[in-house]
Amino acid sequence: MDPKSNHAFTEVTDSLKKVERNKLLTLLKNPLESLQLTAKEWIYGALGLAVSFVGYLIWVLILGNKITGLLYSAIPFGGLFAPNSLSFAIFSRMFLLGLLSLVALLAALWLAGWWRSGVQPAWKLFVIRIGGIQYITGAGFLLSGILSFHFTLSMMVLSITLLSALALSLQGGLVDSGISKEKTASYFIAAITLYLVLAGVFAKLIL
Repeated sequence: MDPKSNHAFTEVTDSLKKVERNKLLTLLKNPLESLQLTAKEWIYGALGLAVSFVGYLIWVLILGNKITGLLYSAIPFGGLFAPNSLSFAIFSRMFLLGLLSLVALLAALWLAGWWRSGVQPAWKLFVIRIGGIQYITGAGFLLSGILSFHFTLSMMVLSITLLSALALSLQGGLVDSGISKEKTASYFIAAITLYLVLAGVFAKLIL
């Protein structure tokens, strides 16, 4: 194994061993506590992004299979030909869409924060702190998937999750970038616009 790769792997495993469960619960219950994270606590931000993404993938699998089944059952004898699981082509596209959506969110918040504060945020620390906000997103996706037996309720939970995650991420970016009160509105507008544009471009490329 390459020495650099071996060092990185060792660093990750050592950091995972030091993860405190109480801190994870605190970040889940109060996401904006992530703004107190330091560069040495990068693992909490990385785990937050991972939890969010994994929760999204679980939601895709659960809801995707359910929707596919409903579509086939609406066709005469369609139930006989319904696939047992979501096709690889669809899942791979949703995988990329979720991954690039996270990238779009981080990039939009970072760029908007830089523009309105006039100071370039330290991107590593910025990603760590915004990542630490995302535990609630993963939990929301998972809950939405579990409630898939009631489509309306599941979609309601999903909507609440996405809107809450966006609001918390915007607030986190605002505080971490040190944006003054009079520039808050323009920051929100710029960040949301950038996110929608980037996410739309990525979605068009993938889908």
